[in-house]
Amino acid sequence: MIIPGRLRALVADDNAYARAISSASLTKLGVGEVVEADSGAAALLHLMSEPFDLVLMDWYMPDVSGAGVMTVLRDPRFGAAATTPVILMTAYASRDNVMRARQLGVNEVLVKPFTTDQLGTALGRVLGEASRAAGNDSVYV
Repeated sequence: MIIPGRLRALVADDNAYARAISSASLTKLGVGEVVEADSGAAALLHLMSEPFDLVLMDWYMPDVSGAGVMTVLRDPRFGAAATTPVILMTAYASRDNVMRARQLGVNEVLVKPFTTDQLGTALGRVLGEASRAAGNDSVYV
């Protein structure tokens, strides 16, 4: 899978190792710029001030959880960032967590640990959906 180098991704996870692995996988998949946030609050600050093509986010973070980020992000008052595709990564993919994440607007769910190939597949789906929603015939992947 080749993703154009102009894509910008935000990785939000309170675990430094998980952020590093996720960022390295995105880079390996061809994402041009990866920005890291060590908390949900930091992720929201980035999303308020910079455009991103996608977000890769942990569900359980101590300050603002993934659910909290999604509640703010998907609010139409949040502006253009409200439609940013989100891939949730979690080690706790219970039926209830996945259902709640989907209700809050998460586009894909990856169970930790995941492979670069699994991330690539999820990226293809969310970027394809985003492209179709925007009315573009071309797809990122």
